[in-house]
Amino acid sequence: MTLATDKKKISAYLDEPLLEWFQEYAKKQKRSVSSQISFMIEQLKDAEEGK
Repeated sequence: MTLATDKKKISAYLDEPLLEWFQEYAKKQKRSVSSQISFMIEQLKDAEEGK
């Protein structure tokens, strides 16, 4: 995973049940919600780029 020094803040609207589910999922993975989102986006990016 690439480490970025310049991070940008984003905002998203999610249905509450979906957010609650994702918060629990991230907790099970021992990551913050922000870290889990970053991790999943990195995986998707790598898959799309064929890495």
